[in-house]
Amino acid sequence: MLEHYLDNKLIQTAIVVVAVIFLRLSLSFIFSRTRWSKQDKRRRINSVHNLANLLLLVGLVAVWVSELRDFAFSIAAFSVAIIIALRDVVQCLVGGIYVASLRAFSVGDWIKFGDQFGEVIDSDWLSTTLLEIDPHGLGSGYTGITLYIPNNVFFTKPVKNLNFMRRYIEHTFSITRENKGGNPFAAKDFLIGRIREHSEAFSEVAARYCQMIEHRTGVELVGTEPKVSFTTNELGHDVLTITLFCPREEAHEIEQRVTEDFYNFWYSGPQELPEPGNA
Repeated sequence: MLEHYLDNKLIQTAIVVVAVIFLRLSLSFIFSRTRWSKQDKRRRINSVHNLANLLLLVGLVAVWVSELRDFAFSIAAFSVAIIIALRDVVQCLVGGIYVASLRAFSVGDWIKFGDQFGEVIDSDWLSTTLLEIDPHGLGSGYTGITLYIPNNVFFTKPVKNLNFMRRYIEHTFSITRENKGGNPFAAKDFLIGRIREHSEAFSEVAARYCQMIEHRTGVELVGTEPKVSFTTNELGHDVLTITLFCPREEAHEIEQRVTEDFYNFWYSGPQELPEPGNA
């Protein structure tokens, strides 16, 4: 009688499902009790979930393989329609394998995908889930929106991994001022000096972090020295563009300080600004 029950497909299916669920819950419980960091725990639990889903799929196919084969033969006349209906699912599955093979990102990384910017909180065979980060304000806060991205779109749009920029970023901003006389270049040396003063507290750490990013990515960054340039727009107004390497959390504050320094220099001095050589 026991052999009869074990030959029952429904009972075999129930055994497979219960075993996989038990394994998934046990490993998740064990990982949650470890002393690993929150991100490490989340990554390993995500891996356990993906592995459990794969084992469940393989187990169900193994149990029902004969029925699936007979079913496939019986619907041979409708195979074209089935392929069309499952095309997107297959593409998502292949996209998941493609992303996993490239190791473009993992759970906890910050990525930019098209116009979307967020932190990866889950990634499986069919989709990737992001917590959207506000692209304005230098990504300093979450918007509260969860993005579910099907993996098939990774074939058509590039993905930028911004994980190295979570701490330090190359921040560029512009100040536009109507030209009412005077030479704006007179403020250049003054602003560079003020930016160095604002960056003094983190300059050594920023230099080491910049070198680490360049070494790991193979990309040469602008460096930790501030860059100040002047251009004009279509209205003939002066446009001051500043680029600096700084902590992400302090970028907005430094931008406000430098803007204040520029206007203090411009309006606190004499009406006629001195030439650059006399600044």
